Amino acid sequence: MKKALFPILAAALMLSSCGLSEIKETISAKVDEKIEEHSIEKGSYTQEQVNEKIYKELAECKRKIVFDGVVSTEMVQNAVYGARYARPDIFWTGGFTVSTDYSTTTVECDSVHDLDEKALAEMKADMDKSLDEIVKEASGDATDFDKLLLIHDKLIEICDYDHAAAEASESEDIGFAGSSYGCLVEHKAVCEGYAQAFALAAQKMGFECGMVCGDAWIENDKRYEKHAWNYVKVNGEYYWLDVTWDENTTELESKYIPMHKFFMLDDSRFMKGRTVDEDVPFVPTCSSMDENYYVKNGLFLDSYSFDQVNSLMNEHFKDGGFDIMFADRDSYDEAIDDLMENGNIWNTDIMKGGVENAPYYADPELCVLTISPE
Repeated sequence: MKKALFPILAAALMLSSCGLSEIKETISAKVDEKIEEHSIEKGSYTQEQVNEKIYKELAECKRKIVFDGVVSTEMVQNAVYGARYARPDIFWTGGFTVSTDYSTTTVECDSVHDLDEKALAEMKADMDKSLDEIVKEASGDATDFDKLLLIHDKLIEICDYDHAAAEASESEDIGFAGSSYGCLVEHKAVCEGYAQAFALAAQKMGFECGMVCGDAWIENDKRYEKHAWNYVKVNGEYYWLDVTWDENTTELESKYIPMHKFFMLDDSRFMKGRTVDEDVPFVPTCSSMDENYYVKNGLFLDSYSFDQVNSLMNEHFKDGGFDIMFADRDSYDEAIDDLMENGNIWNTDIMKGGVENAPYYADPELCVLTISPE
C-alpha cells in the first residue's frame, strides 16, 4: 500500500540580533498566505498558548517545537520575537522556519553559530551557574536598592563592552554579545546583552524588571544609535537604569568604581534624547527619584551651596572623586559658574590643603558635576 503524501506549507523568518536592526522577513507571500488561511480555518491555539509553549521549549534549548494543530506564522513570529522582551534567559535563537501538514505545525529555530541542543543546554547550565553566583551575592538582608546596585556593579565588573560586535552587521559576527549569555559567561556584550543579564538577575530575585529598546542620542557623535536599557519596580514605583552607559569604570588597585549616573532615574532625566521602539510591549511611567543613587547617598542637592560642596569634597576625597546631581538646571549652572568659572573651587578645604588640580566633568543634561581632586 502506498503511503499517503501530505502537502507541507512552510514559511521562514529571520530575526535580527542585539537590537541592531529591524526584523528581516523572508517569507514567501503566497505560502505564508496559505498558512494563515488554514490557521484561521483549523487553528485552536490562542496567542498566549503559543507564547507559553514556545517560551518553555526555547528556554529548554529545544530547536524543534511541534504543535498539535495549525498555528499561524504571525503567532509564531510574535512569540519568538516577544521572547526578546519576555524571557531574557532565552539567549540563543536566530531565524526560524514554520511548516504545517494541516494537522500539526512545526517550528524549527536556528541558533547562533548553528549549535545543537546538547551544546546549547551546556551553555545554559554555565549561564545559570554564573547567574546564581550573582544572585547569591546580592541576596540576604540587603535593601532592594542595595540588591539592584550590586547586580548593576557586578555586571560592569565582569563584562566588557564588545565594540567589534557593536559594529558588526552579520549575526554570526555579533554572536552572543546581545544576550544574557554574552554578558554572564563570555563577559563581552553590547547594550542588549547588559540589559538582558540585568533583567534576568533582577527577575530571579523577584523584581518586576524588563528591557526597553529604542534610539539614544550620542552627544559626542551628534547622532542617534540603537540602544537597550532597563526599567525596574521598587516599592510601587518604576525607575530607569542603563548599565551600559554606566560601564565606563575607573579601575583602582583595589576595586572597580563604576559610574552610577544612570542608576534609578525618572523620565525627566533619563528619557532626554531617547525614543522607544513601537514594538516594545511595555513602557512604564517613571516619576520618582526616591531610589536614585545620588538621593540615597546624599549626593543630590536641591540647590547650590558652596558649604555643601566643600563638605562633600572633604568626605569623598579619598574615593578619588565624586559626582553631585543637582535638582534643576539653574542650580547646576550656578555651581559651574561659582566653582569653575569664578574659581571658587580653590577655596575649598581640599584645594587649600595643597591639591594641585581639580579636574571636573560637566554633564548639563543630567545636571551632574563630577569632581576629581588630584
